[in-house]
Amino acid sequence: MKPNPALLAEKTVSKELIREDIKKTFETAKGCVVEIIMKDNHTIGGNPQNAVDWCSIAREEAEKYV
Repeated sequence: MKPNPALLAEKTVSKELIREDIKKTFETAKGCVVEIIMKDNHTIGGNPQNAVDWCSIAREEAEKYV
């Protein structure tokens, strides 16, 4: 899975949208091995915390589907 990098391009990200995007992927791929690669983030909205938050949300959602 290559998530939409635009979700991280804002100064303040929508954690709800990030979570929905990741959940949708896990639901679609339920029972399959999934690799999530966030790439093409050139600015991350000038806020490095966006990447930290995204990783935390991705990890939380992944743990629900293990």
